[in-house]
Amino acid sequence: MAANGTTSLPIIDFSKIIGPSISHSPEVLEESEMEKQKLFQAFVDVGFLQPFSHAKQFFALPESEKTKVETGESKGFHGWFSPSRTSGDFWHSDLKEAFDVGKENDAMRPNQWPEDWPEFRDDMNFFFEKCHEVHLVLLLRALAQQVGVDENSFEPHVDAKDHFFRVIYYPETSRAAFKDRLRASAHTDYGTLTLLFNDNSGGLQVRRTDGTWRPLVSWFNDRLLSTEHRVVEPDPKPDANDNIPDMVPARYAIAWLGQPNREALVETLEACCTSDSPKKYGPVYAGKHVVERLAYPHKKGQNTTTWSDNMQREKEKAAAAVPFLPAGGS
Repeated sequence: MAANGTTSLPIIDFSKIIGPSISHSPEVLEESEMEKQKLFQAFVDVGFLQPFSHAKQFFALPESEKTKVETGESKGFHGWFSPSRTSGDFWHSDLKEAFDVGKENDAMRPNQWPEDWPEFRDDMNFFFEKCHEVHLVLLLRALAQQVGVDENSFEPHVDAKDHFFRVIYYPETSRAAFKDRLRASAHTDYGTLTLLFNDNSGGLQVRRTDGTWRPLVSWFNDRLLSTEHRVVEPDPKPDANDNIPDMVPARYAIAWLGQPNREALVETLEACCTSDSPKKYGPVYAGKHVVERLAYPHKKGQNTTTWSDNMQREKEKAAAAVPFLPAGGS
């Protein structure tokens, strides 16, 4: 599907997809399989897979070309990012590169684009918009209904589309390299919802955890928790001679990270508070926290599973370094 097409999102019945977790009847299993096929075809038709093709081409560019769109705090964290170049600890930084994209025409956090490659720009922007629709229409509205609040309750908090997505490249590397570092250190995300697209290279590990602030956690008063995850050495696959290769193939992934509006005041839903589970979080402005979390891996070369107030930089220093933050988010 071309990026300028008019295809709308198909209706996916997720209750059918997860039906086998409730019943193993032949009818339920058949409906689940058909809905999964429908979902996959939607990804193909709507254009969710095109960014993978672009990713392989972009990360194969010479470093001299990628540095033209290199990002950092002064550029709003949109563009190319390589921990091995920016980390203060090269020997333990994550084994990856990334390219971050936000909403187009954002004067405070503008995107950076490779020169003379309009298809890259068009398809990445199309992907951004369609993921926003999935995030809002299929997921946040469904979650709102589940806790008994109006399905449109979250829309005013995300309608500015202050999201971003990260196209991630884990280069081919030796198995020995995993003795000192990971492809992606253990971390939790820090927005509303994350849509994760992976190839079949393996290595992703997920475990449930708590103890970190995130808008969804705060809104739902810990009824929904942020999931800790990391990318490690994948299980070895013997070659044709039944030997384990010394090199681990490259891996590609895309993480679309839904975020509340920068000036959004995130407050716990009263519907999620009871006498047994009183309100656990005070109101928090989203913008500053997100920028602080984005800055961390640029400096450290890897992310963090936990976050506390003392990890925030001094307000004056952060404000001077981040001119694009609205006053309400400081």
